[in-house]
Order: sequence, then structure tokens, then C-alpha cells
Amino acid sequence: MSFFSSSGGTYSFSNYSVAKFVGNSTSSISTRVSQSVLSLDDETKDKPKTPDLKPTPDAAVDARAKLTDLYGDLDTTSSKYKNDIEAFRKEIFDDLGFDRETLHLIASNENGYFSDEEIKAAKQVMEEQLEEVLNKDAPEDGPTAENYLSLLKYLEEETSAEERKSFEWAESKGSAQAAYKRLSGGKESDLFSDDPVVNLLTKAHEDLFDAQKTNPDAELESMSAHDSAQYQWERNNNSYDSYSPPDAWWR
Repeated sequence: MSFFSSSGGTYSFSNYSVAKFVGNSTSSISTRVSQSVLSLDDETKDKPKTPDLKPTPDAAVDARAKLTDLYGDLDTTSSKYKNDIEAFRKEIFDDLGFDRETLHLIASNENGYFSDEEIKAAKQVMEEQLEEVLNKDAPEDGPTAENYLSLLKYLEEETSAEERKSFEWAESKGSAQAAYKRLSGGKESDLFSDDPVVNLLTKAHEDLFDAQKTNPDAELESMSAHDSAQYQWERNNNSYDSYSPPDAWWR
């Protein structure tokens, strides 16, 4: 998710990817789901291990209920908008006015509650929020260091604790830090993160900017620092690697 290009042209967000780890779904949206984390003692070590699951946040359950109620009122489903996310947002999703914390819960879908259309819509809204912050009062030739400072502040102060644990947040933070340093003559800010993953992604974006001077087709994922960041993040978040949820009933 890069905030700048070597040509100083378009400043857009390409992806706010769905988190790769998902939990189990449920057929009841009216009951708060409390999923217990299992621990094995000495007498049960030989038994098959059930994947650890996080309790479902109330905000996710509430969002699921609001969406399902609206589908019922309109006699429709999200799958009818499979090829038209713009219409889905206009007619369904945007009217519910989810806050950013809830949008992140939908986009990450850790408990398997949300459909593909709902996830895509949540990702788009989150991307647009960041773009709005970045481009506010920006000159025609592109955001300035001050614009990136505003974005760094937003990422630090207006995002939930859960979002700040995500790789997507770290990518956004790293990209904004790299852009700020480049546009401010190498300066850093108190809003910079000391997280090792963010710092690796900052370096990856700096390396990408340098690489694109001679190779305009260079990609962020080809930077070694990006690989290191991905590896470090996965080491810190490897609880659900082998688990895939069943299809939810509302899809």
C-alpha cells in the first residue's frame, strides 16, 4: 500500500487486504458468541488440538445483525451485488455508517462473519478515509510532508488497537513514514513508530523509491526489507495458520 511514486504522480491506496487468519462462524447473530481458548494439560497432550479462537467482539456481532436486518427489510442479499460493489455501497453498506473500528472488524473478518461483498466494501471505505486525510489541503502536484504528518497522526490516534496489530496498518505507517522522510529532507517525527515491522516496511518503501529511479517496474514485494517485515509479522501472529472457516450461512 504505497502512498507515493517515483514520478510524484498518483497517490492512491491499492489494497487494504483481508487478514489471512479467520475464526469460526456461527448461525446465530442474536447471541453474543463466547469462544473459549483451549489449553492442553499433561493428561490431554495426545488429543487433537482445536484451533485457538478469539471471542467475537460485540461490534462485529452488531454489524452482522444490522447488515442482515437491512437485507431482510430490502428483501435482498449481499451476493446479488457480487459484480457491483459500487451499487452495494450506495444501496446498502454506506447507509449504516460504520465507524473505523467496526470497518476493520469487517475487513479482517477474523470470526468468519462477513461476506466477500461486505469485506470489499469495508476495505474501500477504510482506504478512502486514509486518502481523504492525506489529500486534505494538498497542493495539485501532490501531498507535502505536512500532509503525511497528518496521515501519521491519523494512523496513530484514529485507529483501534486491533487495527494497529495488522500488517496492513504497518504497511500504511511505513509508507507514510518513508514519504515524510523523503519530503522533509530526512527528518523524522515523534509520530514515527518504534515497531520493528513498521521500520522494516519504512526501509522497504525507501528502497523501492531508490529502485524505481532505474527500474520503474520495481515492486514493493521484491524489496528484501518487505520480506523481512512479512516474516517478522507472521512470527508474531501465527496462531491460526492452519485453520479455515466453513462458509457462513448468509453468503
